[in-house]
Amino acid sequence: MTSKERFPDEAERAFSFLKDAGFRLVERGRTRLRYESARVVLTIEWDPRSGEMNVFFGLQPRYGEARDSFALADVLGMEGVDLPERGMPFQVADEGRLGPFVARLADDTRIHAQPAIAGDRMFFHRLKAFRNAQSDRYMLAMKLRRVRSEADDAWHKRDFRRVIDLYTSIQDHLSAFESGRLAYAKKHHRA
Repeated sequence: MTSKERFPDEAERAFSFLKDAGFRLVERGRTRLRYESARVVLTIEWDPRSGEMNVFFGLQPRYGEARDSFALADVLGMEGVDLPERGMPFQVADEGRLGPFVARLADDTRIHAQPAIAGDRMFFHRLKAFRNAQSDRYMLAMKLRRVRSEADDAWHKRDFRRVIDLYTSIQDHLSAFESGRLAYAKKHHRA
């Protein structure tokens, strides 16, 4: 087996269960396999530069719809499955070591992604809502970090007007310590 065939051969072998689920292999490249059923598009991808390997699921788009796909990590996260790859995809830069990782990815897909494989529209609807909520939480966390950093800087400069403005903008998310700082700033601010 040449190195150019290793990933697609390993992936096709590990994901052979997809054929029993009504999928057919429609694209086979050095770093990507795409399977389709009447309802679902599933891709298995490996990026040799970063070593990232992942599985993506999406419903076959209806006429005029854009294709939307979700990573296996989205499925695992929504289902509350606590696996190391949930947070980030496998990273395997050495093509000679892909076998066990491809097999694990296939097992996780077969075990935890049956509703996605079956094309359950409600499952994909829940998955989209989950991903949107994750995105909203991430954006809020970024905002809170930025505001807290700026408020801390303003606090050390004794710029109480700025402290008040910043902490007020995130008032529902303040710790007891930050609430104390806000109260102090309000008391000592000279209008």
